[in-house]
Amino acid sequence: MAGSKGENDVEALRCVSFIVKNGEFVCLVGPTGCGKTTLLRIVAGLEQPTRGAVFLDGQLIGAPSPDRGMVFQEFALLPWRTVIGNIELGLEIQGVDKEARRKIAEYHVNLVGLHGFENKYPRELSGGMKQRAAIARSLASDPKVLLMDEPFGSLDAQTRNMMQEEVLGIWSKTKKTIIFVTHSVDEAVYLADRIVLLTARPASVREIFEVKLPRPRNRLHYEFVDIRAEVLTALSEEVRKENWERRSR
Repeated sequence: MAGSKGENDVEALRCVSFIVKNGEFVCLVGPTGCGKTTLLRIVAGLEQPTRGAVFLDGQLIGAPSPDRGMVFQEFALLPWRTVIGNIELGLEIQGVDKEARRKIAEYHVNLVGLHGFENKYPRELSGGMKQRAAIARSLASDPKVLLMDEPFGSLDAQTRNMMQEEVLGIWSKTKKTIIFVTHSVDEAVYLADRIVLLTARPASVREIFEVKLPRPRNRLHYEFVDIRAEVLTALSEEVRKENWERRSR
């Protein structure tokens, strides 16, 4: 999807092609620096591919739009706005009137479990609460697709597991299509309907794994362990290949 324009440019993606079904939870995994975030930003319309195209419901994606919500790893909350003020931000930009956007924001405050914290500022929140607010802000515009760029990467292990449960609950309630970037194979197996494994840069799709385990999933169940091992083995092969190619240059 992304080609090199000049001698100083880096080719991040090459011939990446897959389909995400409506309402599906898809995780993207791959070696560090392989282009996962670049791919997500192209889907969001924040970057343009030098080759190829992305379509949503048959329509070419060319720019950011409310039909795609983006959740970043670093929360990206405005520090001078309260939780509810941050959640209202996208609606305010879209010109939604004050009363309507407040009702929408209040609904999403409750959806992500932040009732009682709506008037707090980001500095007064824990990392998990900040990420809940960021998710609520993205959902408030009612996007067709929720794009999540390693949203739990900066959280401690206990909070990360809790947020995985939270996002699954939100996904179950909203029926949103979710594309979720993660470096954690365990997280991908726990969350996803399918896992798209990308190769080392320039990334292409090496393999797509279907995770047919029922939810809630038991990380200690032998089928969970087997799928995790299968994905991790393929990922490790890509990492080793990347390291060998780097040493050979």
